[in-house]
Amino acid sequence: MSDARIMTVLDDLERLLAGLTDHPDPEAVAVWHAAFKEALAGAERGPQWPGIVSRAQELGRRLDQQARQLMAIRGVVRQELEARNRGQRALSGYFKSTH
Repeated sequence: MSDARIMTVLDDLERLLAGLTDHPDPEAVAVWHAAFKEALAGAERGPQWPGIVSRAQELGRRLDQQARQLMAIRGVVRQELEARNRGQRALSGYFKSTH
């Protein structure tokens, strides 16, 4: 393999990141990660390597940031669902006591 393969895989990550917030797909991230590990194992680490590492680190930070955002959204949704469940149980108890 070559460093060009790593660049291609990083391009794939950029495209993945572009749609991750709107359409989270953990399987797509897992497939990308497997391709990245394979490309990394065969990389030449030639003269462009420092730039490749820098780009990979920046994309990694972006991926981490989006993961944190998705986890925050998940937390808000979970809280809303729990509040609705509590409200539903309260209404159910109220209707049982009045009928």
